[in-house]
Amino acid sequence: MQTRFVSLLVLIAIAIAPAVAVGQVTLVGNAPTYSNQTIAFYRYADLITNTEEVLTKCEVNPEGDFQCELNIDEISFVYSTLGVYRTYIFVEPGKTYRIVLPESEPKTEAQRLNPFFSETEIHIGIEQVQPNDLNYLISSFDLAFNENFDQIVREAYNGAESISADSLTNRLEKRFSQYNHPFFEAYRTYRYGLLKQLALMQQSRSISKNYFANKPILYNNRSYMELFNLLYDKYFLFFARSGNGNDVYGNITNEHSYTNLKRTLAHDDVLANDTLMEMVILKGLHDGFFDDKFSRKALLSILDSLYRSTTIPEHLMIAENIRSKVTRLLAGFVPAPFELYSIDGQLMSLNDFKGKYVYLNFCTTTSYSCLQEFSLLEKLYEKHKKRLEIVTISVDSDINDLRNFLEQTEYQWTFLHYGNKPEIIKDFDIRAYPTYFLIGPDRRLILSPAPTPRENFEIQFFNYLRSIGEI
Repeated sequence: MQTRFVSLLVLIAIAIAPAVAVGQVTLVGNAPTYSNQTIAFYRYADLITNTEEVLTKCEVNPEGDFQCELNIDEISFVYSTLGVYRTYIFVEPGKTYRIVLPESEPKTEAQRLNPFFSETEIHIGIEQVQPNDLNYLISSFDLAFNENFDQIVREAYNGAESISADSLTNRLEKRFSQYNHPFFEAYRTYRYGLLKQLALMQQSRSISKNYFANKPILYNNRSYMELFNLLYDKYFLFFARSGNGNDVYGNITNEHSYTNLKRTLAHDDVLANDTLMEMVILKGLHDGFFDDKFSRKALLSILDSLYRSTTIPEHLMIAENIRSKVTRLLAGFVPAPFELYSIDGQLMSLNDFKGKYVYLNFCTTTSYSCLQEFSLLEKLYEKHKKRLEIVTISVDSDINDLRNFLEQTEYQWTFLHYGNKPEIIKDFDIRAYPTYFLIGPDRRLILSPAPTPRENFEIQFFNYLRSIGEI
């Protein structure tokens, strides 16, 4: 992600309101280019699933003034998406921040419709900032750290070194170690660990022992969690290849046993701390749902066992977020809701097809594969329209392209355009066109993904209806 910082060096002290209660944070400012808009501020509920939660919303008055309050119980990374920018700030309980937002630059229509568009990251400016403020420190540190980071990692891979990771670390510590701020100290420490890992200075096991074994888990420190997520990425697969990890597959897929999995992972002495082991298992479960190496049903069973047995509130929340994230496309679960417009301007959702099965598909009118299958969909529709509704979600950049296409082809089933909810592509994890799903009358997924018409969908649909006694 592209990163740009609003210069904090030319901005001047955080104003701290004396009457503000501990835990309450106030964000205040003037941003005329956002007049009459609503600005939402978010944080991640956890840094494994990156589940978003809204903290507060600010109404900007016609003069550009805004003020909003949010409640937190620890230092938090707070962000807001403003057009082409993703702005962020670290907030501390009990403080008021007079912030400076970038000039408004709305997304183009093409950028808005692209669910994978990456906003430019900007560290929000703060008026009257002191050199010992956390935002000033992190911004200054990141600028200095990133200046050499890519070069050191690149040279390490190429076997040549003009700047060493140790020399950069020593240089930065001379500059920043004078500031006594525990969050910032941990932030620096795990940035150095990330550098050592990526620059191949230390093996993963050494990093694990030095930075995570018998250390407190910093759930809300982005630097800690970035190294954690890198180090324990797809950990089950990694550990299964070790001499003591052969049982991992059996523990998960055959036994569905959280207890046995913990016993197997205990061979890794870094995980002697039960809290860290639980955290690593949560990370492994999250990754396992997206690599198709383990049964999803088995992973869910272990996730539920962990949820029932853990006594750590953070792990309860992470487990809930993982379950919510991974079950949205599993058979038997209700997919993410949506309301999309038809070409005649009617707002429609799955609830408009009550009592029917829905053969949902994502297509574009410029995809050769989609065009080939439309003729097959037409036959399916004519044959099964009393029981089966076909719904095509078009991801054409312009709804007029869809409108013109339907005027020429006169297809009669339901076509919707994704334009007012482009994130539906992420909600359904669409990676290719066409992609199909079969949804039941109760709005739960039956086949996810479903076979295409060319892959004998009709036969599978018939077999399903027969298995439940409908035919």
